[in-house]
Amino acid sequence: MERGVLGLITLLLFTASAWAQQRVNGKVTAVDGSVLPGVSVQIKNTTKGANTDANGQYSIEANQGDVLVFSFIGMKTAERTVSGSTVDVQLEEDVTTLTEVVTVGYGVQRKADVTGAISTVRAQDIASRPVSTATQALQGKAAGVLITTNQGLPGAAPNVRIRGVGTVGNSNPLYVVDGMFVDDIRFLNPSDIQTIDVLKDASSLAIYGVRGANGVVLVTTKSGKSGRTTFNYEGFGGVTQLSKKLKMTNASEFATLVNEVAVSEGGQPKFPNPASFGAGTDWFDYIFRNGSVQSHQITASGGNERVTFNVSGSYYDEKGIVDQSAYSRLTFRLNNTYKLTGNFRLGNNLAFSRSQSNNIPAGIVQTAYNADPTITPINANGTYGFSSVSTVANPAAVLAYQTDDIAKSGQLVGNIYGELDFLKSFTARSSFGVDLGLTNSSVYLPQYLVSASQRNDQSKLTREYGLNTTWLWENTLTFNRTFNKIHNVNVLVGATAQNSRADVLQGIRFNVPGYNNNVKFLSLGSTVGAQTTDNPDNRSYEFTYASYLFRVNYNLLDRYLLTVSLRRDGSSRFPPESRWATFPAVGLGWRIIDEPFMANQELFSNLKLRASYGKLGNTNIPNYLYYSRISSGLNAIFGSGQTLQQGATLQSTNTSNLLWETVTQTDIGLEMGFFNNRLTAEIDYYNRNTSDMILNVNIGNGRQVQANAASAYNRGFELTTGWNDTAGDLKYSLNANLTTVQNEVTNLGNGGIPIIGGSLGNGRTATLTDVGRPIGAFFGYNRVGVFQSADEVRGSAQPNAKPGDLRYEDVNGDGVINGDDRVYLGTPIPKLFWGFNTNFAFKGFDLGVDLQGSHGNKIYNGRRAVRFGNENYERIALERWTPQNPSTTQPRLTNGGPNYDVSNYFIESGSFVRIRNIQIGYTLPATLLRSLGVRSIRAYVNALNPVTFTNYSGFSPEVGGNDASTLSRGVDLDVVPVYRTTTVGLQIGF
Repeated sequence: MERGVLGLITLLLFTASAWAQQRVNGKVTAVDGSVLPGVSVQIKNTTKGANTDANGQYSIEANQGDVLVFSFIGMKTAERTVSGSTVDVQLEEDVTTLTEVVTVGYGVQRKADVTGAISTVRAQDIASRPVSTATQALQGKAAGVLITTNQGLPGAAPNVRIRGVGTVGNSNPLYVVDGMFVDDIRFLNPSDIQTIDVLKDASSLAIYGVRGANGVVLVTTKSGKSGRTTFNYEGFGGVTQLSKKLKMTNASEFATLVNEVAVSEGGQPKFPNPASFGAGTDWFDYIFRNGSVQSHQITASGGNERVTFNVSGSYYDEKGIVDQSAYSRLTFRLNNTYKLTGNFRLGNNLAFSRSQSNNIPAGIVQTAYNADPTITPINANGTYGFSSVSTVANPAAVLAYQTDDIAKSGQLVGNIYGELDFLKSFTARSSFGVDLGLTNSSVYLPQYLVSASQRNDQSKLTREYGLNTTWLWENTLTFNRTFNKIHNVNVLVGATAQNSRADVLQGIRFNVPGYNNNVKFLSLGSTVGAQTTDNPDNRSYEFTYASYLFRVNYNLLDRYLLTVSLRRDGSSRFPPESRWATFPAVGLGWRIIDEPFMANQELFSNLKLRASYGKLGNTNIPNYLYYSRISSGLNAIFGSGQTLQQGATLQSTNTSNLLWETVTQTDIGLEMGFFNNRLTAEIDYYNRNTSDMILNVNIGNGRQVQANAASAYNRGFELTTGWNDTAGDLKYSLNANLTTVQNEVTNLGNGGIPIIGGSLGNGRTATLTDVGRPIGAFFGYNRVGVFQSADEVRGSAQPNAKPGDLRYEDVNGDGVINGDDRVYLGTPIPKLFWGFNTNFAFKGFDLGVDLQGSHGNKIYNGRRAVRFGNENYERIALERWTPQNPSTTQPRLTNGGPNYDVSNYFIESGSFVRIRNIQIGYTLPATLLRSLGVRSIRAYVNALNPVTFTNYSGFSPEVGGNDASTLSRGVDLDVVPVYRTTTVGLQIGF
């Protein structure tokens, strides 16, 4: 009886509860009315929840009075009490939360959960900068990232180094654009970029394994959102100008100095009346000009609950500061997402670019630097002037005859992907990406005669066609679940494959008519001496990768963090015996701010400690290194008939045990926030060790072998800090970053033989990479003064010197100046670099100022150091030593000789502070625009590189390296100078 009553009561209670619950439906939108798919809807204080679908709609079983919690990345969390069957909600953007979301390898994470060192730069930080590539706009924006503008040529790629130079080979980072691996991002219009995330430590990089040693730059482009279709126009135009012109001697001064040198060498004066030449020709005025730049982009973005899109088209055109240099680019981008069902999505990110470069003759700036100012560019009879005392070419003739050099390229980069959610916690993704590049270049050199040393006796046409293809197939499976409200686990596993191939066909013909640009074909030239090859400069290649990846992110109580990453890579660039390697990493994080003992303190609003350790690989090496190489063309005349015999020999031997260059990196970071995160700071210590560095090792008889034979380290500190606040109608932010770098070679396994680099083109070299010194350090004599008399010469270690010559230190005290007396003269690698960025907004006005600084590095002024005879002089030569002017700093003038040996006389400080960018803008009031049907209008004025503060005497203190010249970094020989750009721009939204 009692059991029956109890059962009846239980049934009644269950029935009442069931009847009390009801199906609650609703729709979640943003403030602008666009729907928000993927919003988490959870009944407060329970584990019961749901997510909004592609239409922003949800459905959940709930009781009257339950509180629904709506949360979404980038939006403020909202709570609503159930009082009926429908609960709609609008979510507001949370700027603080948005800034805390970062892109990581194969996904996104809250910055609060990240255990690695990642710097994020957002669209507004690089917007409206008049640059051809986004990497230029990144300068000074991210700690640990040093970007050097090597050349002031239109379309030139900057040099990017993340946490120092890690190898004597290629130290370029990997770029990943919407998941596709590329070598650089010049094909992108900066206005298409949403965020750039720079991965710097092992915890964030290990997921990229052998591609992560030099850092990874993740680029996320803009995508569409559900809602009303919007249209935007962005454009600017302006002028580019030479920032600094070197002061050279004029014609009369040059003639006087040439006469002086000739007499001092026992000859006769070259010019009978130097004063008659006057000022003569300023060759810099002749080759440099005011250039121009313009950019235009139109973007359409929008979608509905099923399809979103973002499509843009842009045009960029720049006329360089060197006469006849130019670069133009046309880009088209299409990003789409398709929600086919509630749990299955397709998408694409596609970009097409078409560019053209009008290239200038190599060395034209150095030619203008050296050219004889006494000659006229073009004589009255139409001929070109030439020097009677120097073999330096007439720059006017160089520009006239050697600028028919045009390179065109087309590039398609992108991927298509599919994503499937299943079993509530799993997401499978498959992506197939391509990078297809077509290149077409034409170089025509006509027949001409200027002088005996500046001539071309037969015309030459070179045509080259290239096809570069890369495909990347990636498959990943992600598991994400929270257990018991305290354990959050995110697991990623995947497999990837990549293939890259390049094929180049080059043809050369002579005596091709040049009277019509439209008929310059190889078939019109002479077949005598014609050349056709499919492998110029060893640029035809193919290589492949296969990889397996794993990562687990574990979050305990939302404050104890663990990241474990593992990637196993195989590459055809290495011998079969050592083709595979495994790269692990672990990262730990502790959100101290969320500990109970921090609940009542008022000092910190954020406090997080993190640390990481792991191994990475570097495969940025030439292809087929482990194959033996035969060098041909080693011909000689011998035998009884004394005839020419064709010869070849083995120059490098097989290396079957070649291994990966390995980077082991440790990082310890502390993140802090104060005053409700108005003041933030992030401090990192990093220690990056590179081992098994690949070098050419001499094995005797002139032969070399590629071997893992060196190691080096980079270590230092990074500091990022910012203050963001409002004061009435004024909104402002002050952000700064600072990085220190200590670089040192710790081992050279090739018998300890230092690596020579920094060729000056005159038989001298300026750098030496040796144990205990930085990579590519300057090496030469220590100048201690200038000989003032013959008595000083007689009592010195330079008995062949003359009064006025440079005096070098006899380091070893043996009484002879020779190679044993050369010493370390400094490093081209900055010891400290920083950036400072400010933004102010008051009502409709805005102001942004970016500064950048670099300190502690040296530059070898190769322009002044290389002379062959009677080149022009900088005006400092007027302060030279003479018996009447016994200078103690400037030597007498000579044409070559010991005074031009590599020494600290040519070493200068490379430190500088540059105002990188200033932008002033005004946004028209929205109330004024509504009647016009326009959403927004903003106009601005921008100045790029307006002012540089430096003691360096050259054009610019930014003297970097490139892929092939890590050992030549900081050697200033023929760099087209960085220029200032002034533009006005307009942004319109419809």
